[in-house]
Amino acid sequence: MHPRYAEPAAPVTSLTGTAPVAEEWSRTFDLLPAAPQLARLHARTRLTMFRWPGNVEGATEAVGILVGNVVAHADPGPDHEDRRVRLRLAITEVHTLLINVQDPLPEFPNFEQASAGELGRGLWKVGRLGGALSWHLCERGGKAVRARMMPGRVPA
Repeated sequence: MHPRYAEPAAPVTSLTGTAPVAEEWSRTFDLLPAAPQLARLHARTRLTMFRWPGNVEGATEAVGILVGNVVAHADPGPDHEDRRVRLRLAITEVHTLLINVQDPLPEFPNFEQASAGELGRGLWKVGRLGGALSWHLCERGGKAVRARMMPGRVPA
């Protein structure tokens, strides 16, 4: 099994394996150039409303990067029935933030190299912002990339 691959997401209370989800929100965006900016705006609003004690600016930037990656790299083409990206934010009872970004393509070639910054800087930057990255196939098709962010300051 791929070291970053996980089985399809289970019910919300088991997304982390450690703590139940206390707050969650999701929204779908069309695969358009404006999607990353809209996702950042909505994420900042929700994280502020949830009073997440982590780096809201860093998490918001991570959301923009992850949604931007979908727009740039995961568009299945104009004939595909689902040309959307789904953003889901979940905060566990111990204040861990889970950012899930789901797209319609079921593969993620070279995930390790992309996360290490060898194939661009997007995922690498999410890691520098404190996001522990993984990805998994989704039950209804496509994949989701997850960034798990802890509350508090991110070491430089």
